[in-house]
Amino acid sequence: MTAIMIDSNSGGTIVRIPSGTAASGAACIALAVTLSGCSGNAEPQEQSAGQMLAEANKTMKSLQAVTIIGRVTTQDGRWGTTRLRTDLKGTCSFTSAASTGEKLDQIRIGDTDYIRPNLKHMQLSGMDTKGRKDQKNWGRTTVDPAASAGENGLTDCTHPFASFGKAVKGKTGKTRRVSTTSLIVTDKSGAYTFHVATEGKPYLYQVVYKSPDFRNVTSFSDFNTPLNVKPPKAHVVNLPD
Repeated sequence: MTAIMIDSNSGGTIVRIPSGTAASGAACIALAVTLSGCSGNAEPQEQSAGQMLAEANKTMKSLQAVTIIGRVTTQDGRWGTTRLRTDLKGTCSFTSAASTGEKLDQIRIGDTDYIRPNLKHMQLSGMDTKGRKDQKNWGRTTVDPAASAGENGLTDCTHPFASFGKAVKGKTGKTRRVSTTSLIVTDKSGAYTFHVATEGKPYLYQVVYKSPDFRNVTSFSDFNTPLNVKPPKAHVVNLPD
């Protein structure tokens, strides 16, 4: 980012010329002008793709709340979805589902997890489900601080906003009616396309990963809106730690 702030709506800034400045700059005094309109100011340098991506990640990390929705589809037609509403620290609500029929609901508030897997999820997790049916009960348990992220299909409420590889600029366009620029990073298996807002704050609106085997789309929304994550109101049973 440059040290001079530019109003993103008007495309310009108020330039104040101190007394004694050469007459060639006088026409810019107290006028809303683009930087290129004043000979006394340097042209703003266009950000590189890497700088844009780093700025987007920094902006996303600073959020107090965000909704993250993911969908992965494989070449053979299998799919999985996730929905995470989170403060990116330790409070969130999470739902995952898959084409296998499994589903898992989770609410994490501090050091407490509320978990509700369906019967299919329990079966695929290797649990003894003989005589059991899908039920309304939530299980309450203490979060294991030693557990790795993603263990047992659970989330730790965080998301890795990190820059990696070499980014190049792609096309500009609209993502959910917001002007965005695509930033592309390739690896040995496929390519990531990051859709970053070019109006307002540089929020990351969508990440698409494509490889020969699968496609993964992650969308971000509800930036800094009230989190509103609360424990289940009923059907809660304590699980052994």
